[in-house]
Amino acid sequence: MHRSWQRNLAAFAMLLSGACSSACAQSQAAKVVKFKLEDYGWRPLPKQRRGEWAGTTSQLVSIDHNGRVLAGFTAREEAGLAAREHPKLSFHILRFSSEGKLDFALVVPTKDYFTNGLYLGPSDQIFARANDALQVLSDKDKVRTESATWRWLVPCSSNCRIHQSPSRRTLIISESKDSSGRSTRWSTGESTYTVFDTSSEPRVLRTCTKMAAYGEKITDEFAYWPNYDRDDNRTVRFPFCDVDHLQELSLPGLGGFFPLSDDAFLLLGAEFKNSPGEVKLVGSDGRVRFRHEMHKNDTPQYYAGFWATSDERGDRFAFTVDTWRGGSRSFDISGKLVARRIVVYSESGQELASIPVSTMYHRDFDFSMSPDGHRLAILDEDVVTIVDMQ
Repeated sequence: MHRSWQRNLAAFAMLLSGACSSACAQSQAAKVVKFKLEDYGWRPLPKQRRGEWAGTTSQLVSIDHNGRVLAGFTAREEAGLAAREHPKLSFHILRFSSEGKLDFALVVPTKDYFTNGLYLGPSDQIFARANDALQVLSDKDKVRTESATWRWLVPCSSNCRIHQSPSRRTLIISESKDSSGRSTRWSTGESTYTVFDTSSEPRVLRTCTKMAAYGEKITDEFAYWPNYDRDDNRTVRFPFCDVDHLQELSLPGLGGFFPLSDDAFLLLGAEFKNSPGEVKLVGSDGRVRFRHEMHKNDTPQYYAGFWATSDERGDRFAFTVDTWRGGSRSFDISGKLVARRIVVYSESGQELASIPVSTMYHRDFDFSMSPDGHRLAILDEDVVTIVDMQ
């Protein structure tokens, strides 16, 4: 049955990707396994009410240094009525061995469905965003569901944002408040940024009220600000909590910008208006290490997305690619999204895998690469797909 599913997946990928013969040939070399979290208690998330703000999203899947995949989901724990103030929810964290077998399961009480998440440190420490806080598992080597102890680190409301460096050694937690001190979606008052060093025991490096570009694009040393100056669309970087000492880089600021290290940057749709399917890997000096354009003049059109992940060295990276048919950019007529896939590239420009995923946006969608870059994990609602590459 597993072999049959792999054949169907390969055929489906060929249909979706049209004439991507090289991509399909390369993806056949990858080993693909999938399983469903429904077998472990997953249930669909409730529908969001129109106009309702459900909070910021968090990471829901990750891979540790032993190749084990961790996936998270939120579910109600008790039957009967539940009030909005007391929803009786838990965030579940499951870890699967490199063979896909359940290794352990953790349960963390929480107040809402949509903002919970999990993160791994460089030594595979487990962090959970749940119950309006960022917490760390006290003893990762003696994990038992019934005796797991979580240590509170910092408040993290539904509006909190968490950003992590590619090495996983640095976490920045940001919280925006209005003039009355209440947490808010937008920064209309004072913001708080807490920078954690997670290389061993998590410790606060510094806290501040200002961070370049809200700390959204970070490495272990800098916060990056693409499109800093709209006249020349340049990219600059700042030391954490220091918005007065910028360093200019020879990089464009348009499109999807992802620092893989302080000397390697992934640019997706680097010149968005003219090259939405362009992929570049660029050094801090502006030198292009490789460039790839996804069938710009073909039908269907391929668009490099704005969602990416990498291994801890920046040698391999994955990102989404959307396939559209119809429409006209000249007449501002939208086409139809017919396919979406996650592709994996090496720093030399070799495509290592191409995996189709749902074209529908789900709150419980995420993907992550292993620290060594040889495994990709995709969460698409309740389906976990594991891709092993040479």
